[in-house]
Amino acid sequence: MSELSEELKKRSGEEQAFEGPTIYLFIQGLENFKKLRQEEEFSFSSGSDDSGPNPAVVLQSLITEGPSHGIHIIVTCDTFNNVSRFLGRKALSEFATRVLFQMSASDSAALIDAPDAGTLGLNRALLYNDREGYMETFRPYARPGNDWLDDVARQLKAVKQSSPAGAS
Repeated sequence: MSELSEELKKRSGEEQAFEGPTIYLFIQGLENFKKLRQEEEFSFSSGSDDSGPNPAVVLQSLITEGPSHGIHIIVTCDTFNNVSRFLGRKALSEFATRVLFQMSASDSAALIDAPDAGTLGLNRALLYNDREGYMETFRPYARPGNDWLDDVARQLKAVKQSSPAGAS
């Protein structure tokens, strides 16, 4: 997270628009990364920590400032309660595209201002685009297997190594 924080500072400090590579941060199962959880406003620290920037603060700044500097975040989270604990309303509003699976109508209303995900059946999901104002029901597919992901990673690494001047 500290490397991403430094990269955001570097890109933010440039006077003209950044034209480097786009960075994608994937966080699968946000609820499993306790250090990324927002601290309560009134909580007390257990002492000073000089190990670098607070990962939760870095995540919040990447969510709010990153997209305009070519840093994008894709996050999965298991429940609405965990979304609230880790992101909060302000950070959640920065995610223009959201995918919801079957959940309670109240959780759906809190996430997309509509109870539609409460009526989804099994093997259905809802694609919500906040910027363009539409929802679409679709049938999601399973995550690819690790063998396929490893193969794609090897191919991408080969493409990166063969690109001119080691551009990344």
